[in-house]
Amino acid sequence: MIKNHNSVSQFLSEVNNKIRLSDFIGQFVDLIAKGNSFVGKCPFHNENTPSFNVNNEKSFFYCFGCKAGGNILTFISKYKNLQFKESVNFISKYSGVPFIFDQNERKVSSDEKLISNLLNQSNIFFKELLKKNSFAYKYIRSRGVSDEIIDTYNIGFAPDSEILLKYLETKGYNLDKVQKTDLLIKNKQEKFFGRFSNRITFPIYNFANEIVGFGGRSIQNSKIKYINSQENLVFKKSQILYGLYQNIDYIREAKEVILVEGYMDVIKLYCSDIKNVVSTLGTTVSEIQLRKMWYFTDTPYLCFDGDKAGQEASIRIAEKVLKFLIPGKSLKFIEIPNNEDPDSYLQNNDRSDFLNLKLKSKDLSSIIWETIENSIATNTPEFLAVIDDKINSIVKKIDDPKVSKEYYRYLRSRKDNFIWNKNKIKASLPKKSNIELIIENINEKVFLLMIILNEKFLTEFEEEVFQVSLTNQVLEKIKKKVLEDFSNQVKINKKNIEYYKNIYPKLFEEITELKKTHIMGLSDEEKRIFFKQILNNL
Repeated sequence: MIKNHNSVSQFLSEVNNKIRLSDFIGQFVDLIAKGNSFVGKCPFHNENTPSFNVNNEKSFFYCFGCKAGGNILTFISKYKNLQFKESVNFISKYSGVPFIFDQNERKVSSDEKLISNLLNQSNIFFKELLKKNSFAYKYIRSRGVSDEIIDTYNIGFAPDSEILLKYLETKGYNLDKVQKTDLLIKNKQEKFFGRFSNRITFPIYNFANEIVGFGGRSIQNSKIKYINSQENLVFKKSQILYGLYQNIDYIREAKEVILVEGYMDVIKLYCSDIKNVVSTLGTTVSEIQLRKMWYFTDTPYLCFDGDKAGQEASIRIAEKVLKFLIPGKSLKFIEIPNNEDPDSYLQNNDRSDFLNLKLKSKDLSSIIWETIENSIATNTPEFLAVIDDKINSIVKKIDDPKVSKEYYRYLRSRKDNFIWNKNKIKASLPKKSNIELIIENINEKVFLLMIILNEKFLTEFEEEVFQVSLTNQVLEKIKKKVLEDFSNQVKINKKNIEYYKNIYPKLFEEITELKKTHIMGLSDEEKRIFFKQILNNL
């Protein structure tokens, strides 16, 4: 949230992270997608051939005819003839990004500039030190990271705070200025020490390709293996996708994005020639990060660690994403086996193995259903009723009415299948039972059971029932007799049952057992769903 004393540049950054410029301008100008941009006829001068261009990635528009151009504020100011303050208020209301207007804050904060400059200067120093520190350099090379990839990701090494301070002083930054960054932290004795001292460093870039923080990886026996910069004026974790700066061209080319947890996962996949990868620097996904990925692809892949924490994080994200779903946008989930993460998995497997996991990825809808199914303890009416509550809870989370409606249909269908599968007879003899269960042709026998005992199904599903042809000749003969009686409006009674028993002597025994195993305990509606599923199977 934009708070008091934030600059217009920060306001624009948050607006651009939240909405697409083409969506905003598209309210006023008919735009057509063309490559990575959108084109239309310029609203600021008369033209027959479209020369007005909107670039979402740069959050910039430009007309090649009249030379008008700028950001979202420039557009609305010119289009509606608004003053600066009016334009900011207009964009604030549209985007939901608050802005407390202050004339003194129209210029970029000097602290923001200072922090940005300090981080860039520190990164230059860290990069120089990595290859000078043999222990750190050998460590990162031992992880399979080549010199080329070290340079691509600007990987460095942070020295002790005293060395860093001396270097920054030579560049004109005293202790007071450095303290405004999170490069230094105070200990219990109120003394400063380096946050990233003696760690491998990974510079973190925002969507404007500016360094806004660092990740640090311990190469010694530290209890804390990975640390990140703390949020500050320039570093907002929810507005960052680590690796996008380096991999954006590969993402555009592949039209796919794979989302992982950390920077080493991104880098390890890059080492395996899988370069369309980004990271959230944690186990959550924000709306801003999600919409940024959706800009490049309709269905990003999420690949978190294979341990329990990673699996739980995937479920949390699946449920969180529901709110933002719109037609044609979703997620897929790559499951890493054996409690591994992408980094460790690729140490023992090759690129093709990972891509096979990707081919087997699960849809978001499947993940959502599995969370419902795994929460059901037993196949009893009271627990089956819980499924309906969970389905209703899920669809209420989805803001888009079309997607919500389709999810309801999908989850109800999965519930029908769930009930059917739970009521199947196991392919083994029951213990402590003197009645022999013959499981051959079980669908056909259950079908007969239900049309004999539930004449209303014959009425409701008459057309479908008459189309069913049973493979077992004896069962088919009984079915024809049942349908003949139904057509002649003969009520099924004991006499009918005796006739069926004469055709198939064990039928009554099997029907009695099938009633116990398949029908008992089901409500009328559940029986109806069960019968529909049997019809589908036949």
